[in-house]
Amino acid sequence: MIKEMLQDLPGDVKKLVDLIGRPEKGELNYDGKERPFSRLEALRELKRLEMEGVISPPKKRFGVNVHIHTSESFSIFKSPAEAAWAGYRAGLEVMGINDHYTISGHKEFRRACRILGLKSTFSIEAMAMSEEAKNSGERYNDPKNPGRIYLCGKGVVHDLEIGSASEHLLRSIRRAFRERCKKMTEKVSALLSSIDSSLSLSFGVVLKLTPHGNVTERHIAQAVIEIIRSRYPKREDQRKLLEKMIGDLNDEDLSREDKLQNIVRNRLLKANGPAYVEEPEEVFPSIERLVKLFRDYGAIPTYPVLGNPITEREKNLDSLFKELEEYGIYAVEVIPKRNTRRRLQEILKEAEKHGFPVFSGTEHNTKTPEPLLDEFSKDQEFIPIFREGANLLLGHHFLSKYCGKGYLRSEDELTFENRRVGAAFFSFVGKITWSDETLKWLREIGTENAYKVILGMYSLFADRESKELIVQRGFKVENEILQGIQAKNDEVFKDDGARSRFKKSVINFVKIIV
Repeated sequence: MIKEMLQDLPGDVKKLVDLIGRPEKGELNYDGKERPFSRLEALRELKRLEMEGVISPPKKRFGVNVHIHTSESFSIFKSPAEAAWAGYRAGLEVMGINDHYTISGHKEFRRACRILGLKSTFSIEAMAMSEEAKNSGERYNDPKNPGRIYLCGKGVVHDLEIGSASEHLLRSIRRAFRERCKKMTEKVSALLSSIDSSLSLSFGVVLKLTPHGNVTERHIAQAVIEIIRSRYPKREDQRKLLEKMIGDLNDEDLSREDKLQNIVRNRLLKANGPAYVEEPEEVFPSIERLVKLFRDYGAIPTYPVLGNPITEREKNLDSLFKELEEYGIYAVEVIPKRNTRRRLQEILKEAEKHGFPVFSGTEHNTKTPEPLLDEFSKDQEFIPIFREGANLLLGHHFLSKYCGKGYLRSEDELTFENRRVGAAFFSFVGKITWSDETLKWLREIGTENAYKVILGMYSLFADRESKELIVQRGFKVENEILQGIQAKNDEVFKDDGARSRFKKSVINFVKIIV
């Protein structure tokens, strides 16, 4: 994907692009080589060169993708900064990081997106288990394993409290996953040695394929491929060794790394594979515990609807959504490319019926080079819904930080009882772009007054057709005008005079982009 973006670029620019994917000091995969720039410094240089006309500007802003993985779990992107650069050059309006079991990449991703002027969201993904569904043999969104459920915490606001039950739970899950990967690596090493005594694989080698030790099956598969290719340069020799490990490969194409990795992972490390190790029970908490963990991140618990194949629990969408509500899950996510148009329409219709926002993305959790916007994500039928979901996340981030009000309250309830009103409000806030000067002022006036400003803006501009609202330098509302805004009642302004004074104060500082 990044290689495609390097075409027709000057040599010095290509070197900078290469640097944004290179490991750095302090990371497990760092190779010890000195770099002229850090990843973020290289990104700043690229942005500077763009402003000077050396690099052409990115495509026109279009489309959203709030579910991409990075190197912090596994991805085609070699760093969070590289992911941000790819999204920026692709012309995304909003891009969101969504790694498995970690938020380690959030800080770099936030800084990278800020350098590039790309709106960003921050999430985490993990798995839970429904013992009831497991015992009945019914699947949710894991097509191969009854009872297992992928869930996301969309819109992470802060880290888990050190020493909390949720922090302990996540540490224990990651520790158990790492121990499992270590055992699988030992099995792989024994198998390699039994075929060729010069070959072996240590867990340390696998760890060095990660920046911070968040090891997955895909890292083991990658390590296997690298060892085999290093020992056997010829492809026919690689094929012979692999067939001794995992059986007949028939006419499988081994030239593409992404396809080869999937073959190795599925045939070597999955169930019935020679290096398979069953996942320990502790890596699959109950749905209730995982929802609580996401809430402790300040995030919105979200269910990713699989789409294809249609599983037992997803067959009846109304029943599924009602079950999610019982768990305190009021949002869903789709990977559009996994769906047919009809199925996607059914999911979105059910989400609208239940007042659930819909988030969308592409994952990019393999080495397969794919566009950051699939065809459905560019479809005019779906764009407004996906954009509203992305804006809701942006609004959730903003309101949590500046007003102390997230999409859900601490009592496990929605901040707005009326889901459609709440979604509209948070999505509106997410459309606003603020100047640094105004953000500083909002912090200074406190959460209650900042919320009054937002309520006033919503009252004035929510009915105006807009794609974005840009708040320019100089925006400020006097305290006596803010006193005319009621933060608790249905009527935002105390009277028409209060509304008029607020409007006069802000109208010349708000630019509406249609």
